[in-house]
Amino acid sequence: MKFLETTFGHLAYKKHGTGQNIYLLFHGFGQNMKAYDSFLALRRETDTYLVFDMFYHGQSSWKSVNQKLTKAIWREIVLQLMQKEKFEKFHLVGYSMGGKFCLITYELFPNFVQSLLLMAPDGIKTGFWYNMATFPGFLNKAFRHVVFHPERFFKTMDFFHSLGFLQSSLIKFVKSQMNTRTKRAQVYFTWNVFKPLRPDLGLIIKTIRMNQTPISLFTGQFDKMITSDNLSRFNSKIPHLLMFELNSGHNILIEETFNFLSSKNQIP
Repeated sequence: MKFLETTFGHLAYKKHGTGQNIYLLFHGFGQNMKAYDSFLALRRETDTYLVFDMFYHGQSSWKSVNQKLTKAIWREIVLQLMQKEKFEKFHLVGYSMGGKFCLITYELFPNFVQSLLLMAPDGIKTGFWYNMATFPGFLNKAFRHVVFHPERFFKTMDFFHSLGFLQSSLIKFVKSQMNTRTKRAQVYFTWNVFKPLRPDLGLIIKTIRMNQTPISLFTGQFDKMITSDNLSRFNSKIPHLLMFELNSGHNILIEETFNFLSSKNQIP
């Protein structure tokens, strides 16, 4: 385990390999670096994988909830990592929330990124749950109350589910992420600290096309959180993008992507 010690927090990561091809791997919400254990089997002798615990996850820590994680701060953190590990060019791999970090990183370092591999990435078509955390004023306070006092909220969700307005998969996802006080605190602090991170999709699309940056996007056929349809507008604007829809839901997409890539014996 290694730590990048910054003035904003400590970013935990593990380094696998010593090759010249550097891959940065970012996990989804509620996970940690172990989410990519299967991916380690894809690493070649010429590769180095840097696998992270994101802030408020695993062994990474953020110093103050009052300090938001802005693009400028993330740029400073990545530059510090590049200096510490002595690399310049790199590949990006991200799942769900980690996909959004990949998009932001590409936006900030387009000439250093050699490829993008995104699995059901957040940040392209933002969902209701992220929007809920970014509401201003009293609505954000209401969200905080939901997180720390969820009983009435869960009952309301169950009621709307019974009327057919909410899908079972969404109910299951939300409850799995908020079934303990610790998890609910993680939801609240993560979403509030990370909320300034919104990819400039127009700029990202333009730059990917101009640089012809290799990009692969994986979705799950049964994923109700981030669907292929939700990403179709983004995909259609990048002619060379490789799109794969796997026989998977949201929660097992990393494993199914590994199975697909291992059958090809490579990362696209």
